[in-house]
Amino acid sequence: MVQTSSGFVGFFKNIYNDEYKWALVKSASLFIVGVRFAQECVGLELMPSVAH
Repeated sequence: MVQTSSGFVGFFKNIYNDEYKWALVKSASLFIVGVRFAQECVGLELMPSVAH
């Protein structure tokens, strides 16, 4: 019989070892990081206009 860890560490081990849960957590995390990054870039001019 396999013993499962309980508590805080067991919760994260369970997520990490389940492929579907881990993919879901990674996708959501990267989406949130992307949104935060985009919010920080508001007003940033990536390609300044060139005078002719």
